[in-house]
Amino acid sequence: MRPALLLWILFSIGALKLNGQVKVWEGTMPLAASDEGPPDENPNFDAFAELEDYPYTMRQDIRLTETVHPWHALYLENEYLKCTILPQLGGHIYTCVDKINGKSMFYANPSFKKAIIAYRGAWSAFGEEFNFPISHNWVTISPVDWAYGTAADGSDSVTVGNRDRVYGMDWTVEIVLRPGSTLLEEHVTLSNHSDARHHFFWWNNAGIEVWNDSTICYPMQFTIEDGATNIDTWPVNSKGVNLSFFKNHGSGFEAFAYGSSETFMGVYSPHTGSGVVHWADFNAVPSKKVFSWGTDRNALDWGNRLSDNHSAYVEVQSGLFKDQTTFQFLEPRQSIRFTEFWMPVRGIGTITRANLNGVVAMERTPQIAGEITLSVGFNANRAIPAARIVLSDGEKNVLDENVSLDPAVTWTRQIAELPADKSYTFLLADANGEPLLKHTEGVYDELPRDRVKTGPQPQVQASKSRDEGDFLKTGTDLELHADYLKASDAYQAGLAKFPSSAALLKAAGRLAVSLCRYQEASTLLGKAEQRAPSDAEIHYYRGIAENALDHPAEARTDLEAAHSSPSFQAAGGLLLAELMARQHDAAGALKLLEASCPASSSADSQPQDLRCIEDTAALDRATGDLAAARNLVLKSLQRFPTNLFLRNEAAKASAHAVPAGPDLDRHLAANTSRILDLVLQYNRLGLYADSLELLNRSYPAVAPEDREPGAPLPANDPLLAYYRGYCREKLGLSGIADYAAASRMPLLYIFPSEPDEIAVLHRALAVNASDASAHFLLGTLYFSKGILDPALEEWKLAESLDPKIPSLQASMGRVLLDVKKQPAEAAAEFQRGLQMEPGNAALYLGLNQAMKQTGESPAQRAEMLERFPDQANMPGRLVRALVGALRDSGRDAEANAVLAHRYLPRKEGEAPLVSVP
Repeated sequence: MRPALLLWILFSIGALKLNGQVKVWEGTMPLAASDEGPPDENPNFDAFAELEDYPYTMRQDIRLTETVHPWHALYLENEYLKCTILPQLGGHIYTCVDKINGKSMFYANPSFKKAIIAYRGAWSAFGEEFNFPISHNWVTISPVDWAYGTAADGSDSVTVGNRDRVYGMDWTVEIVLRPGSTLLEEHVTLSNHSDARHHFFWWNNAGIEVWNDSTICYPMQFTIEDGATNIDTWPVNSKGVNLSFFKNHGSGFEAFAYGSSETFMGVYSPHTGSGVVHWADFNAVPSKKVFSWGTDRNALDWGNRLSDNHSAYVEVQSGLFKDQTTFQFLEPRQSIRFTEFWMPVRGIGTITRANLNGVVAMERTPQIAGEITLSVGFNANRAIPAARIVLSDGEKNVLDENVSLDPAVTWTRQIAELPADKSYTFLLADANGEPLLKHTEGVYDELPRDRVKTGPQPQVQASKSRDEGDFLKTGTDLELHADYLKASDAYQAGLAKFPSSAALLKAAGRLAVSLCRYQEASTLLGKAEQRAPSDAEIHYYRGIAENALDHPAEARTDLEAAHSSPSFQAAGGLLLAELMARQHDAAGALKLLEASCPASSSADSQPQDLRCIEDTAALDRATGDLAAARNLVLKSLQRFPTNLFLRNEAAKASAHAVPAGPDLDRHLAANTSRILDLVLQYNRLGLYADSLELLNRSYPAVAPEDREPGAPLPANDPLLAYYRGYCREKLGLSGIADYAAASRMPLLYIFPSEPDEIAVLHRALAVNASDASAHFLLGTLYFSKGILDPALEEWKLAESLDPKIPSLQASMGRVLLDVKKQPAEAAAEFQRGLQMEPGNAALYLGLNQAMKQTGESPAQRAEMLERFPDQANMPGRLVRALVGALRDSGRDAEANAVLAHRYLPRKEGEAPLVSVP
């Protein structure tokens, strides 16, 4: 080791041990990121998409150029680790540097280069990514909520999280460092804030930088492919390749651990003498995955596209379910909590076993005459005074040593001339003799090889008889994979054959509620109630439908029935309390909330349900009990520090001792869906004055890095203006001016998705039936739920009133082409759109497909595509279509010219577009 580095380490350790504290603070981290063109102006409806993205914009126009941005950074540091969290980029942990050796546990990519990998497109490889309810989720490189604080035990934490716009579900991760520990703790909470169940999974994804000598250290004998189609052996697979070595990954490798119940996994790189371990309770977080782009030309291309220094990384992933095709439902009012840990590894050569006390490595080196040298190393995660380390061969100890262990000092020993035919056991015990870590060579908690059949696995075959259960399973599987429109079709097909099935009626009605088909849901669930009158879930979802249909008496009857059952006591009671509050019975609502899901005022209680807490705090304040509201808000913010509703209530109740976080109004202004979330919650309680106050605020300016690309500012968001008029009317005032203002606002990137917006837009149209914007938005909301014909009717009305509405003809044409199967009519609609929006790429793509189906030649299609006005910045999908049309017409040289000197962002799973000879 260089003397200067040694002196720095000794000085740092001494200074840190004198301080012995944890720090958390805010700062700025300048780093380059790929530039992007504008998001796609066209809504990515589920009916047309492989993935559920609506109402998010698509971000696929990635540019080759880069710009340095002053990223807002949250720093968390103790004696041994310094972590950087980036709330403007999905809440990623960018780095967590081991201060002993200066190495980052996570992949510290020197720039945020982007490719089309995430659900919405743009994605960048760096640090640790949190994935809920889907992988590479909608805000993976978007701003999220954040807060930080200090606990009474001396630990500091940063909390990041988000409520998604697709389902209204929350994730938060509290990232914790404690004094004297090398453990990075992550306390994860997943919860369903909405009224309906939704599919989800959780995968924690950490990029780890690797070199040719890096080793994947997973305690398993088998791997299984996504979808459980094939089981292979590990580390040497059925082709004789040792895949634990990164250098052998060739064309790429990804697999899930199979048959192992171990709690740890990691990566070690002799190149740097460092590594990282992930640990979690197997009962809470059982699944492990490794992903690698590989080492071949294709992998090198990905490396160049995702980094400026041609670095390589692998992904260490942990999840709740067996693979990434497996989802479950998160029920309304349900929360899941668990903890994951990361720990640095240094100077021990490999990773053999790890737990929260430390990491041990055991490696054999053959010697002559059948003997071995056993190298043993240990990294302690905290100081362990007067410890004892014993190494035995089952009969006698070959090493027995008393030692005080410290995280800053790596313990290593080499024991030579040991018999090779023995198995050696490492045991670490504390000063009281309590075992802290034990490992016997080759012994792991896993299925033995003779109990596992490798190779292709038998797949479940669909039944030919198609009984009631088959239809139910098909629909449920489709729901679990977010194919809701096909799931609805499956349930309806089942009901055509089994019209009296209570299970199918319930499933179809429950899904109809999620799709805002409330009259259909009421009818289906009413029939289900007749066959299963004691089923609380049927009553619960019918109560939602009746409430949406403005049938409060019927809604109350069903919600009371749901509330009387233990399984839906909290969910039914909360909706019933909100109904009572809207009917001006706040006292009764508070009493019911206390009985159903107590937020509670007790000093020792731990509130569980966030929405119950929100309702209770707001109603306490609204009924004049400011002290109760203030106490509940302050107490709850310690547990839910990123919650914006509670932060808003804290300001209203003059509760000032809140966790550090963003300026509330600036944070709300950065994403108008945050304002709308609060408005919806106040409206559920009938607190329209509170909603109106939010909608009337003068919001501050926002930095570009704090906003979603293309997102409207509050003053320019027509949905907020429509809600402002609606809330005024609920308060007995006139909303005419607000509705009129909304009708004149830009509609670019305005994608309505909330069920409540149906009533708001209907009210605006009742005031002004010629409001083109309201017709357009209502049609867009309808079609997003698969309500086809009413959507087309609204869109046609909008077009007749204002044909220049962005994305209108593109959406209508796509419906005619892909749903109605009318290519000629679709082509005409796309042509009309080109007169209104000559720069909308979706019109060219749609027209290209329509022309194919109506028999137009490749040359005609190429000529049409070449009319796109901005050839230099033609989106990648349009370039592919043009190149395809040119090649189909035999014009390869022209196709090559289109590709020459043009950067095309790469999409995962898609071959690069290259010139042909």
